[in-house]
Amino acid sequence: MTQAASQRAYHHGNLRAELLEEAVEQLRHTPAEQLSLRAVARALGVSQTAPYRHFSGKEALLAAIATRGYRELLDLLGSARDAGGDSASQQLRLVARAYVDFAETQEQIFKLMFGPLVQPSADYPELRGVSRETLLLVQSILQHGMHNGEFEEQDVIYLANASWAGIHGVATLRVDTPGLYSKHIDLLRQIDVAVNAFINGIRRRDN
Repeated sequence: MTQAASQRAYHHGNLRAELLEEAVEQLRHTPAEQLSLRAVARALGVSQTAPYRHFSGKEALLAAIATRGYRELLDLLGSARDAGGDSASQQLRLVARAYVDFAETQEQIFKLMFGPLVQPSADYPELRGVSRETLLLVQSILQHGMHNGEFEEQDVIYLANASWAGIHGVATLRVDTPGLYSKHIDLLRQIDVAVNAFINGIRRRDN
């Protein structure tokens, strides 16, 4: 039993939530490919068949973890956007920092959210919904920038995809090549350079 499990008193009236919590805890130390329903059940002291009353299989459990991760990410990005005041440019900078910070502190969950184990997300409507909300938040910032005259008017969907791809690349490099940033590159400076380059490309020329 993990330390987190041993510290909780189980009543199993809400076993699904307990299974999810234990799986998230194990995922902090174990890649998603190695996570198993049996190990989660064993940590909670329930039968190996008990998880199947709440999750159809490992894939469904992983989708639930990814959904939870997106909700946490969405909350963080929303708070970062609000801290940016009325400036869409500042909102983008703070959202980008929050995004990379999430990837850094929730490495395995971040990998799961964007990896092949929970794709296609259409198989998991709740996951697809919250991931779409995250993209819509980025779109709303860009739309705000167009409305207040910061950014040139253009297709906000493609623009949001481009901005997400850029900062996702920085986040992925941070997760996959941590030595690059710990030894050679200042992470916050790299984030700001990436975002500023994007902003300069879409800024209204009469500003």
